[in-house]
Amino acid sequence: MRLEDCFKGRMLRKVDPNISMSERSMEMANQKIQRAADLNESGFFDESVVASYAAMFQAARSLLFSEGVVEKNHYCVVLYLMEKHKDDLGLDMISWLDTYRLERHQWFYGVESLGTDDEESSDALERASSFIERIEHLMTAASIKK
Repeated sequence: MRLEDCFKGRMLRKVDPNISMSERSMEMANQKIQRAADLNESGFFDESVVASYAAMFQAARSLLFSEGVVEKNHYCVVLYLMEKHKDDLGLDMISWLDTYRLERHQWFYGVESLGTDDEESSDALERASSFIERIEHLMTAASIKK
């Protein structure tokens, strides 16, 4: 699938930028990352990775809302970031989002535990925190330019 397919299939839609939704989505990202940290600390490693992904996803949605894009498909968010923000975010960060997207899918729809250990969970938490910080920085820089 390509980004244009996401728009044609209405899995991504152009709308007016919505700063209120952007801010609420970023607040949710920060709540989710705190939840991921709590889960990690309590030894719920699979769940911590899923919460870390949810935090990253909410941060990505925040960026999309600020740019006037509404998502209806997680993979299309990855494609959008790859097409529009690869230079700003870096391929590694977008790849982390996609990797954790797939793990989230496996956790929700699979029939076995992910078998995530403390190190993997802590890595996901650290990467999600970095992702959120990078998105916040990108959005701050974009608002200064306006």
